[in-house]
Amino acid sequence: MTGEQGQMERFGPTRRGGPVFRWLGEPLAIDLANTVMVLREGEEVDLLATRDDLRRWLAAERERLGDCSFAVVHLAEIRALRDAVRAALSSVATGGMPPSDALECVNAASADTPVAPQLEVGAGGELRLDERPASPDPLGRLQATLARSAISLLAGAERQRLHVCDAPSCGMLFLGRRRWCCAACGNRARA
Repeated sequence: MTGEQGQMERFGPTRRGGPVFRWLGEPLAIDLANTVMVLREGEEVDLLATRDDLRRWLAAERERLGDCSFAVVHLAEIRALRDAVRAALSSVATGGMPPSDALECVNAASADTPVAPQLEVGAGGELRLDERPASPDPLGRLQATLARSAISLLAGAERQRLHVCDAPSCGMLFLGRRRWCCAACGNRARA
């Protein structure tokens, strides 16, 4: 398998010369929300349209989520949570309040799974608290992890750094002080 074939297997089709999932690495909630790509105003592409799409996204997020391949049969549930997370994050990023139905969905996903506090040793040797879903239901654990990422982002200081890319035909969410999610969007917006 060549490098390009391996990249296609991991990230799916490409857009503007890069893999569709080239932007992974933001908080999980943002990575999930960004699985809706805006082509132009009123026209979006769902990057989780099929089970194969979800399988690729879960594989790309495996380092943070673990093996969640079981979730591909729960595409509708994952997309519903994604839509709620996206609505909440987009509203806050543009200076508004999250829609009540989005908050209800996110809170329900979080509340559905109990938490087990865990102590971990950080890279610098310090002890830190990590809360992990303790439910035996793997789908519930996955949804709680994704929902809690959104809750943490929306309720924390990072909320002030949440933005929607200013480039035409983008709509990607990101953290930072810049105006665009990437250099390509900045170049497109200036052109």
